[in-house]
This record gives sequence, structure tokens and C-alpha cells, in this order.
Amino acid sequence: MPPAALSAWIAELASAWPDLSVPQTKMLAQYSMGMVRAESSGLCRVAFCLSQWLGQGYHAVRERLRDFYCAKQDKSGRKRRELDVEACFPGLLAWVLRRWQGKELAIAIDATTLGQRFTVLAISVVFAGTAIPVAWKVLRADAKASWKAHWLRLLRNFRNTLPPDMKVIVLADRGLYARWLFQGIVDLGWHPYLRINATAGQFKTTDPTESRALQTLLGKPGQEYAGTGTLFPGSSSPLACTLVACWSEGCAQPWIIATDLARQQAQASWYGLRNWIERGFKHDKTGGMRWNNTRMDDPNRACVLWLVMATSRYLSILGGVEFHQPAAAAVPEPLPPDEAAPQPPARNPLLTGHRPRPVLSVLVTGLLAIRMAILCGRLPIAPILTPAPWPDRPPNHLSHTAAAPP
Repeated sequence: MPPAALSAWIAELASAWPDLSVPQTKMLAQYSMGMVRAESSGLCRVAFCLSQWLGQGYHAVRERLRDFYCAKQDKSGRKRRELDVEACFPGLLAWVLRRWQGKELAIAIDATTLGQRFTVLAISVVFAGTAIPVAWKVLRADAKASWKAHWLRLLRNFRNTLPPDMKVIVLADRGLYARWLFQGIVDLGWHPYLRINATAGQFKTTDPTESRALQTLLGKPGQEYAGTGTLFPGSSSPLACTLVACWSEGCAQPWIIATDLARQQAQASWYGLRNWIERGFKHDKTGGMRWNNTRMDDPNRACVLWLVMATSRYLSILGGVEFHQPAAAAVPEPLPPDEAAPQPPARNPLLTGHRPRPVLSVLVTGLLAIRMAILCGRLPIAPILTPAPWPDRPPNHLSHTAAAPP
């Protein structure tokens, strides 16, 4: 009989991916929960923690975990099935949306590397200072082929996944800007938010007499810009779009963002959410799952391992989010009319309901909370995810240099 916490997690995964076989769901649940308990993605560490927790032999547990990420021809036994990771992506995003509160969603796309072995193209939902991977492609680091086909295929996995009334922005840094990526995002009904290089190029506004160099849109820190027109006019790939830009105090360069939103509906400050996917990559490596220590060299196996890590990260976020939600402020009782109102006490964040900045990230908090709760035979899973409002002002130099929670 599995522990109660594991049984609850198996049921949760079965509801997210009903098309997975029972053994696949069971192993994904064990593997992902084992990662949380071991705070590592290493096969031997996870197998040891699971074997002790489940009261099973270490070598038997390790072999089952290894079979989970191996190709069909590399598995032991008969009637083995190979996991189709890409088929899990729509269900993964839908699983996140089941708890999502609100009609706005920010998605970031970026590439990360693991030494000289892998390059991972990742699409993630950004939330609470980190990111939840919902689609990815693992490539060999020395692969020279274009990424265009991979990005477009990953994005097309989510056609018809999101409700049509949800506002979705897709954030990407300068190295990923391309006209085909912009159009591929628009084709989904989403809104691109692609940063472009300000050192070259022109922007021709709707006024046919005005064409400006991108590097002259903003003259100094503290300024902002918004306009509609054509980016890179006269080139082989001009783009009709809206440009929003801001230059924060203390920053060396401005943000210049291309989007399809009307300029009255877009703010350059939203681009600050893209930094959270980089925090998510840190959580995959030294800040959480310690993927940087893996010995894997097969991209297909690594792709399956990323599904386990994404599931573990989502479990950790569900376990830690309640500790990062703002507390409700207490409502003082009214005073009798004949009593004078006392002087207000000194502002105390513990009494006003405004919590100080958390010392730990939501992921690390969740890792600790789940491990402690499992000792009591329960699994803390938040019923809802309430995203913070998108930033309404550009960051200053302090927000770029201040230490983030680990």
C-alpha cells in the first residue's frame, strides 16, 4: 500500500494526463516526488530516498526509474511502452490553468545550456518569481541546425489549449527575435513581447514622413516610448507592429519591445517578467533539482527527465505558494463614539498584513514544506494559483542587482 501522500499525487497526475498508462502515471509520480524528497534529479539519490520511503530494494527501484526514461529498445522486460513526452505538453499547460486565477498569462521562451552536452529550448509559464516549464526540446549542444522548426512545433502544441478570452503575452530576449516567431505567436491568438536589438535598424511610424533609428527612440534613462508602425522598413523582413520601450535609471541599455497589442494596451515594464524563466533555469540546476550534476548524454532521455523535473517543480510550487500569498489585513473594531481615537502604532508588516520580502523562493519553500508534510502523511497542494499583477513601472538598477531568493 503506497503512502497516503504518494497516492494523492498519483491521483493528481492521473487527472492531468488521463491518456498515460497506469504504470507510467505511477512511475512519474514516484520519480517526481522522489526528486522533491532528494532535492536532486540524480538517479541514485532519488532511488535511495524512494527505496527507504517505500520499503523496497534500492536496486529494484533504481532499475524502474531508469526504465522510465529509456527508449523502448533499451528497456528490460516485455511489453514496455515508450513515453511520448511531446504529447504531454498540452495536458501540462491545461493542468496549470485548472488552478490559475485571472485572465492574464505571461509565458517566456528561452534557451538554456548544460555544459557542452545539451541545449534546451524551453517554453514556461512565469509565476511567483520562477517558471513552470510546459514544453521543451533537448538538443545536443553542438547541433548546428536552425531552431525555427523546433520553436514553431512547440508553440503549435498549445493550439486550442487556452480559452479565447485569456490575454497571453509571450516574452523573449533579443537573441530569439525573428519575424517568423512573431507571426507564429500571433497565429495562436497570443501576443508576442519580443525584445529587439536597439543598436541597428529603423522604425517607420504611421506618419509616412517619420522614420527613426531605434537607438534614438529614447534619449536618456527615465524615458518611455510607445508607437505603431513598421519595424525594419526596406529590409527583406519588415514587421508591422507596436513598439513600446523604457530606459530604467541605472541601466546601460533600454528595453525596446515589439508586440501586436495596441500601444494603449501594452507596457514595456511587463517585459521584466521574462527574468523569471532564468530563475527557473537556476532552480533546475544549483538552486533545486541539481540537474547540472547529471551524467546523461542522450537528449531523448534528458527530454523525459525534464518532464519529471517539470512535474516536481510544479509540485513544489503548489506546496510553497501559500507561504508567499499576502496575508489578509485585520479590520480594527470601531471605537465607541465617546472615546478619542488613539494614535496609530508604528507600522508593523506582521500586523498590517503586508508581509516582508520572502527570504526563500516559492520553489525552495515548497520543497521544504512538502518534505515536512510527508512526515505527517499528507500532501499540501494549493487549490488555486493567484498571480501577482504585472509590473506597472520599469525596474531600476536596484532590481537588477539585488539578490533574489535562492
